[in-house]
Amino acid sequence: MPKKTFYNLSDEKKEKIIEVLKKNFEQKTIFEANVKEIVEELQIARGSFYQYFEDLEDSYFFILDMETIDVHKLFLKVLKENDFDTVLALEKYGEMVSEIIFSKEAYNLYKNKYLYWNSELEENWKKYKEEDVNINEISKLDELNTEKMKFVKAIVHDLIKRNFKEQWSKEDFLKHYKIYMDWIKGGI
Repeated sequence: MPKKTFYNLSDEKKEKIIEVLKKNFEQKTIFEANVKEIVEELQIARGSFYQYFEDLEDSYFFILDMETIDVHKLFLKVLKENDFDTVLALEKYGEMVSEIIFSKEAYNLYKNKYLYWNSELEENWKKYKEEDVNINEISKLDELNTEKMKFVKAIVHDLIKRNFKEQWSKEDFLKHYKIYMDWIKGGI
């Protein structure tokens, strides 16, 4: 979360910082990005960066939080809207998630996140968000259904990751998504 100093900046300065960070994290993974290049592009002192953010990861999470949609929360929302009918929710979710990950504005942010995310980033992201998308909190799910949701999550995550790794088109993603969902509905 940006520090108070960041929020005290003029709107113009905040927008410039956001623009540079977004561009940087679209072009590079969190592991390739560095503060030196960011501050040079912003033409600010390195110390100023640390007055605005705790570290590079903090600035990365800020951009992700601002520019992307949490696909887990989206699925839970769709599930609730469809009275916890998993099959119906999954059918609607595929199209929605494809619109999100293929959006021109955020495609590279999602790509870098899904291809290079690791367990340490996951834990730090949860701390950053001060929340965890916890499917156990949905009162209509018992232990068995909670495990089913974790299974579905693993499948969808793999599809999204493969989408970026194999450079699918939106149509390719939806084709693979439909095949996987048919297997979930009818068995392999």
